[in-house]
Amino acid sequence: MKNCLRFFYGVILFTLCQTGLTNCSDGDDGEDNGSTNNGITTIANETEKAVTVYGETVEVSFTAAAGWTSSLKYSSGSDWARISNISGNSSAGKGGFKVSVSKNETGKERVLTVLVQVEGYKTPEIVCTVTQSGTEEGGKVSTTDVALNEYMHSYLKEHYLFKDEYNTLDVSCNSVPYSDFLSTYLLQMTTNLEDGGTYRAFSVNSGKRYIYSYIEKLGSERTRAVTRATSVAGTGLGTFFSSYMADKTTIGLAIGYVFEGSPADKAGLRRGDVIVSVNGNIVNKSNYQQYMSDLYYAGGGQTFNIGYRRYIANEELKQYELVDGATTLTTGTYNNNPVIFSMYIKEKEGDLNVAYLVYQSFDLNYTDELKYMIQQFKTEGVTDLILDLRFNMGGAVELARYLAASIAGSAHRQDVFMRMQRNSGADEYIRFGDGDDLGLNSIRIICSDETASSSELVISSLRGVDFPVKLFGSKTEGKNVGMEVQEYKYGNTYYEFAPITFRSFNAKDWGDYSAGIDPDVMLNNQDGDYTNDIDNVYPYAFGDWDNFDFNFALWYALCDIQGVDPTTGKPKSRSGKVRMERPQMDVIGLPSVPIKRSIGTFGSVIYNKPEVENLYK
Repeated sequence: MKNCLRFFYGVILFTLCQTGLTNCSDGDDGEDNGSTNNGITTIANETEKAVTVYGETVEVSFTAAAGWTSSLKYSSGSDWARISNISGNSSAGKGGFKVSVSKNETGKERVLTVLVQVEGYKTPEIVCTVTQSGTEEGGKVSTTDVALNEYMHSYLKEHYLFKDEYNTLDVSCNSVPYSDFLSTYLLQMTTNLEDGGTYRAFSVNSGKRYIYSYIEKLGSERTRAVTRATSVAGTGLGTFFSSYMADKTTIGLAIGYVFEGSPADKAGLRRGDVIVSVNGNIVNKSNYQQYMSDLYYAGGGQTFNIGYRRYIANEELKQYELVDGATTLTTGTYNNNPVIFSMYIKEKEGDLNVAYLVYQSFDLNYTDELKYMIQQFKTEGVTDLILDLRFNMGGAVELARYLAASIAGSAHRQDVFMRMQRNSGADEYIRFGDGDDLGLNSIRIICSDETASSSELVISSLRGVDFPVKLFGSKTEGKNVGMEVQEYKYGNTYYEFAPITFRSFNAKDWGDYSAGIDPDVMLNNQDGDYTNDIDNVYPYAFGDWDNFDFNFALWYALCDIQGVDPTTGKPKSRSGKVRMERPQMDVIGLPSVPIKRSIGTFGSVIYNKPEVENLYK
C-alpha cells in the first residue's frame, strides 16, 4: 500500500499581520553606466546602493541583448531580500524589476549582489550592489515617518484595546520608519497577545510573533470603503503550498484557488494544479520561494511559461493519472471577486437542493457580488447551504452581519449579532437586522486555520442565537478582536490605519476563541502527524472544488446533510468524480515564502468613512 500523503502546509498568509516586506521605492535618479560584456547594454539604475537598517525597495532597470533571468547573492545569511515586478525578461530590450530588502536585525552590515543572466552569455552581469547598514545610525527617518508615527501614537494612546500597557511604553516617534512603528512597540507588549499570534511550523518565520494592527499606504486616492468592484493587476492565482515531487528534486507549487476571469483562469489553470516549471526552469529548492513570490505578486504585463501537473480521471481504470500540461500566462487586470466557486447539488427525484459557496473574503468592494449569490440561492429555493470559508481571513463586519442574517432568517432580526467591547467602556451592540432570508434550519461551514475574524464572527453569532452550525475541517485562526479602520491623509497621499480597538462577543456574551474554534468534524488535527488525518492535505487538494475525491470537506458536509456515513454510505446525489481511487503519494513539505493579501480583505473591520484631519502639511 502506498504511503499516505504527508506534508506541512507550505503557506502562511501575511494578511493577518501586515508585517511583510517594506514598500518604499527609490526615485528615478539612476545613471547610464554604458555597455558590458555580458549581454547588458545599458544600466539605468544606481549600481552602488546604500539602504538603511530598516530595509527599502530598490528599482533596477536596464537594456538586455536577449531574454534574461535575475538572481540574488548574499554576503551573509539568505532570503532577506526578494525580487518582484519583473518586466521585459522574455526577449531583448528594456527590462527591470524591484528588489525588496528586509529589515536588518543582525546588527552587522550586509551586502546583496543583484545579478542578471542573459541568454547566450556565459556569466551573469552585476546590475546593482546593495549595502545595508546593520545599525540605526545607518539611516534617518523622514518627516513623513515622524508625522505618521505621531498620528498613530496619539490614536493608540486613546483607542488601542490594550492602551493601558501601551501608555507605559517609552515611545519615540522619530527613531523608526512608519512601516516599523507598530511592530517595534506593539511586539514589546505582553497584555496584547490577542493582537496577533505566532507563525506556525510551515512558515519561514516559524515561532515568531505577528500582530494584526497595521498601517498601509493607499496612494493619491481613497481605495477603501466602496461597494463597487475594482480591478487589480496580476496573475489571479491564490495561495500555494510547496512540496517535493516524487523525484525528490522537483518542487511542486500546488494552487489553492484561482480567481474567476483572471489571467490564470484564462490560461486554463485551476485549483489543485501543481506548478513544476516556470519559464523553462524546473522549480527546485533554490528557486521555489522566488517563483512563489513572483507568481503571487506579479504586476501587469508579465509573461510566464508554466509547466504543471494535473490529476485526470481514467474512467476505465477507475483511478487518477498524473498528466503533464503547459500554458502561457500573461498577467493583466481582473476583478478579484471573493466568490471563488459556487454550485447546486440536487437529485433528479427528491427534495435535495444544496447550495455550495466558496467565499474568500468579506471585501466591501464586492458587496453586490455576495448579495447576488445569496439572492440566487433564495430564488432557487435551496434547502441547505454549505459555506466554504477555509481561505476566508475575514473582512468587513457589515458583510459578515448580512451573511449571518441571511442564514439565521427574519426570526432573529432583532437579536444581538455581536457586542463590540472597547477599552473605553463605550460598548456597541449590532443586531442581525435584515438579510435575504434563505429559510434555512441549519448551516454547514467548512473552516481551517486560515478562517479568521469576520468568518469566525459568523460562526460565533449564529451559535449565540442557537442556530444549528456544524463545522468541518480544522481549527480556525482565533481572531476575536477587530479594527475600526481610520483613513489619514498626509500631503497628497492617503494611508489606512487599522489598530485593534475592540473584542467581539455574541448574544450569549461568549467571545473566548482567541485559541481558535474547533470543528465538529476534524479532517486535519494539525498535530504534525499526517498519517492520522481524514484529509492530510487539507485545506488544499490535488483536484478542483467540485470533485469529491479531493474535496473531502464538501463530501463530508454533503453526507451529513443526507444522513449517510461518508466512509461507507452512498449519497443520493453528487457532483464531480467520486469513489475512484484517490492518488496516494509521499509529499515532503517545505517552508513557504511569506505571503500577504491586499489590505481591506481581512480582519474584523469596521470602515470609518470620516477622514482624519491632515495636521501635517
